[in-house]
Order: sequence, then C-alpha cells, then structure tokens
Amino acid sequence: MSLLALPLLLVCATAAAQTEPSLSFGAAYTVHQSETLTAGGQVRVSYASSRLSQCRVTLPDGGPGWSLTGHYRLNGGAEASFDVAGQPVTGLPPVIPLSAPGLLEVWFRVSSEGCEAYDSNYGSNFRFTVQPAGSAGVPALVFQEGWLEYTVGTVKAGQPFVVDYDIDRLPECRLLYNGAPTWEVWVHYRFDNGVTGDLSVTQVSGYSRFQVPVTLTAPVGARSVALWFENWDRGYCRRWDSLYGANYRFDVSP
Repeated sequence: MSLLALPLLLVCATAAAQTEPSLSFGAAYTVHQSETLTAGGQVRVSYASSRLSQCRVTLPDGGPGWSLTGHYRLNGGAEASFDVAGQPVTGLPPVIPLSAPGLLEVWFRVSSEGCEAYDSNYGSNFRFTVQPAGSAGVPALVFQEGWLEYTVGTVKAGQPFVVDYDIDRLPECRLLYNGAPTWEVWVHYRFDNGVTGDLSVTQVSGYSRFQVPVTLTAPVGARSVALWFENWDRGYCRRWDSLYGANYRFDVSP
C-alpha cells in the first residue's frame, strides 16, 4: 500500500467514528434510532410533520400561521425545545445535546392561535437511553410503553444484541406475598434456525421488582428472530404481549 494513501484512510476512519446518531419519526408513526446514544455527543431528530396535521392555519401572505416544535428533557430535568416545521419559535435546529447518561424523553407539539395537539406516545413520551461516554454500540430491540417498538442498529448473526422491554406494557399480574413480588416477566425467543429459549427481563431489589435489558446472541446462520413476552404471578394470573399471537419478528443480517 502506498504511504500516500494513509492520510486518506485516517480521514475516512475518523469520519466513520464521528457519525452523528439520529432519531427518525416516520409518517407511518414509526420510530427509528440509528445507533447508540452516548453522553457528551448529540442526536439529530428527523420528524415527519404529517404525524401532526392539525392546527394548520395559513396567514394572509400565504405563510404558515402554525408552529411545530420538538421538546425534550434528560433525566427529568428542565424542558428544552427546537423547531421542526411551520413558523419558527425557538430558532434552534432539531439537534439534542446529550450532556449526561440516563433517560432522554422526546415529544412534539403543533400549535396555532386557539389550537394545539401533541405527538407524545399517548402521554408517556418517546423514551431513549443515553449510555455513558465510550459505551460500545450494541444493537437493541426496544419495546416501549404505549405499544411502540423500534430497532437500534443492526442485529447480526454471531453477535450479541439487547432486548429492552418496558414491563409497563404488561401491568396486570402483580401479586405480592408478605410485601414481596411473586410475579415475573419473561422474554421468549425463537431463531429461524431452531434455537429457542427464554430469559427474565426483571430483577428484584428488596421488595421491588424492576425491568432490566437482557442480552441475547444471534446464532451463526440465523436470519430472523421471533420474540414474545409473558407476565405471570403465583395467583395464576397470566398475560401475553405477542402481537396478538403473531409474535414480534426481526431480521438478522449475515
């Protein structure tokens, strides 16, 4: 290899390492996270304005008499916002700084005089995890409250991926015994090459049970995986989150 090519290779490698993550909110009410969010960076937001088609007033000069803004907060802190479409309000581009690891909440508002509407995952907001700086970008399949599912990165055969399940999607079977939880939530999985299994998506601390992401590894040769979830307790309560029996199916890349 020519030494003259080395600077070009270094520039390309640096550019790849500095790829800006994105959150895309599609016209069909889909959500896509391109890669892991890490503290100290930022994330760019792409929003299809047709998701909020209300309040569209036109001014006499033909311009928009409405504003569509994005709103966010990190770890329950102060709310901030940016412009998405219509009449500018904040003067800020759709970019969110990620100042610390933790929980990022995002929602959207359209407004005109006497009218407002929200896109906020039915009031629970769209929630994303910001990892500590330097965290590896492991792909994830995310299941949020409000029946929202999306993929982070690309699940690949022979490599690990995370299942991040919000147990508030299955809130009914919660029987206690002497104050201690006697209930559980499991993820069941089946790869198309026949590998199956299940794992708990919770942990217990004292008298509380809380959700935790779990890591699976896609077998070599697998091309898809089906997931479904089960909530049960010792009182014979049993509930399922399985896309009405069809199960959630995701592609696995070679």
